[in-house]
Amino acid sequence: MEITEGYVPHTVDRITLHHDGAEFYGGAEARLRGLQSWSRRVRGWVDIPYHFMIDLEGNIYQARPLRYVGDTATEYDPTGHALITVMGNYNVQEINQAQLAAIVDLAAWICYEYDISPQLIRGHRDYAATSCPGTNLYLYLTNGYIASAVEERLRFEE
Repeated sequence: MEITEGYVPHTVDRITLHHDGAEFYGGAEARLRGLQSWSRRVRGWVDIPYHFMIDLEGNIYQARPLRYVGDTATEYDPTGHALITVMGNYNVQEINQAQLAAIVDLAAWICYEYDISPQLIRGHRDYAATSCPGTNLYLYLTNGYIASAVEERLRFEE
């Protein structure tokens, strides 16, 4: 039986890319447990605020169930947003090819499942006063790489 108390349902209609903001060089499981504990204890959230998290090797972890609204420590309303977070601080660290491939694969799946245009993939900073998802990751949104790669993947899947 799934525990749903405290979760708020929503319909996904866009994708928002984040970084978790702290430098990361490995140990995804400990990072996820720490984030979940902090989210519940300090923020009072029901769970990890994000729907998916991506580690340095491009492994994708499901965090909060996608059918429920995520949380944010900034002023935007995440209702309707599928929240994808890359572990690390991409104002300092560089994004790697495994992580980019995971972002594209996951975003393409979400776009396909929820009939979302790849043009609706944005960064957290597009909705709130923050540097998230970091300059080095945001570049791949502003130069069109992520949207184009997702569009290509969706054409391949047809």
